[in-house]
Amino acid sequence: MNATQVYILSGAQGEGKTKRCIELVQQLKESGKSVGGIVAPGFWDNNTRSAFELVDVSTLKKMPFAQRDCWKNWIKLKGFYFNPSTIEKGKTILKQAVNQNDWIVLDEIGKLDIEGHLWGPIFGELIQIPDKKWILCVRNSFVNDVVEHWHLDKVKVLQIKDGFTEV
Repeated sequence: MNATQVYILSGAQGEGKTKRCIELVQQLKESGKSVGGIVAPGFWDNNTRSAFELVDVSTLKKMPFAQRDCWKNWIKLKGFYFNPSTIEKGKTILKQAVNQNDWIVLDEIGKLDIEGHLWGPIFGELIQIPDKKWILCVRNSFVNDVVEHWHLDKVKVLQIKDGFTEV
């Protein structure tokens, strides 16, 4: 029986999902839990999200992930250009996280992933591995779509604005 539990940190754009996710990762590590995966902190320029980096939560290694400005050989999806080598590294990190940890973090998953880009395909494979605990960051507007698309059944949605204290 697949005892995979999914916790969704939900909030509006810019409401603090990634920040809260990073805090949860730290709390889990401090309590002796094995945690792996990726977070994607964003950067703002003139009140507009301008870029994201990808951080491996196990090693804290940072990689350039996405930006609004065109960069040679980066993939344009919606209003951002994504670094293809960082996407591949992120997939590798997620695979390793599932093999080595009980808790896996994926920040952020949403419309692009549902459409088959970024983390969508690898998440579809990895979520099938039993007995894991996932923490997903998802915008409020995509929570139902994410749950339905990947047929997630053991899901607990935690609203950022509610100030939850633990998972």
